[in-house]
Amino acid sequence: MRNPAGKRWYPRLERGDLSGSAEMGLRTVVIGLLLVIGLAGWCGGTGRVHRAINDPLGMEKSRVFEIHGVYAVRGTRVHNASLRQMITTGVNQLAQTEDAAAAWRCFISDDDIVALNFTRVGDRELGVNTGLAEALLDCLYEAGFRRENIMVVGLDVLPDNAAGTRPWRYGWQAEPTIFNSDEDFLATWLDEVTAIINVPSILDDNIIGMRGGLANLCWPVLKRPARLYVNHGDPFMAEVFALPEIQSKLRLTITNALRILYQGGPVVQQRYVYERGTLIFSADPVAADSVALEILLQARESMVMPDEVDGEIQAGYLNTAEAMGLGYANMNQIQYRYIRQERW
Repeated sequence: MRNPAGKRWYPRLERGDLSGSAEMGLRTVVIGLLLVIGLAGWCGGTGRVHRAINDPLGMEKSRVFEIHGVYAVRGTRVHNASLRQMITTGVNQLAQTEDAAAAWRCFISDDDIVALNFTRVGDRELGVNTGLAEALLDCLYEAGFRRENIMVVGLDVLPDNAAGTRPWRYGWQAEPTIFNSDEDFLATWLDEVTAIINVPSILDDNIIGMRGGLANLCWPVLKRPARLYVNHGDPFMAEVFALPEIQSKLRLTITNALRILYQGGPVVQQRYVYERGTLIFSADPVAADSVALEILLQARESMVMPDEVDGEIQAGYLNTAEAMGLGYANMNQIQYRYIRQERW
């Protein structure tokens, strides 16, 4: 067995981690480039942030913020006030404003029907999704969004403050959707919503390597997801994720790294659950998954692992997603910041 002590660790991913004058310099360059190519800025006239998938010249880095709440989680118990502050900090950082209501409207509008899409696999065992949903709903209500315009997807147990939200109904579209050389029936809730905030958990997976944001918007929305078992989900994961039914609606990824499963997944064994206590924010879903993969790999290096298990993880679908222009998998194209939050 490796590292029997199982020490807590909060690594900073050095690649792309900018701060201080370097970050200000990057902002200046980016602003200049946006003016040259005629973009209005991060929010722009559309009310949505500029994303890596809309960066044909490859001139920008995708921004990823990992917010650590010191008091956010203890086992399966979460601290609502701490989570709310973490969510507000992450969204404000992405939108580059201190006005939380304005920050949310860089991603979603008052007229959007918004799906908060959680990871159903391992939900009960990891035990923090319902608490995170409660905090996220509190933030949206405080920002002025209407309950009836919000749908909580993927949770078997809803928080009390989900009362009055739009019901999530399990079912499939009447006509199949074609992607590349295959087709399948998509979940009906995709027809009902106009915007998606993806809230994936991080789990090791013995088939696709890692379940993160891409998996959370591919596996559950397919009626027959068996093709994802082939070649670790590559290229099918990226092909499904590229569908306009998903891409036209995905606005933000908030990855739940409060408790992660770093080994033996997707079946959850508590001895392989690591309490990291963070949330990861990005408008680039591939970049968010790439940071999540780094966290998973570092956990496998540092925490208790069976001696016979290789620490590597096959997640080639992330590189395929980058090649398809869905976001950045290369950490050199990702501006990562880790923010430790000790108060709420």
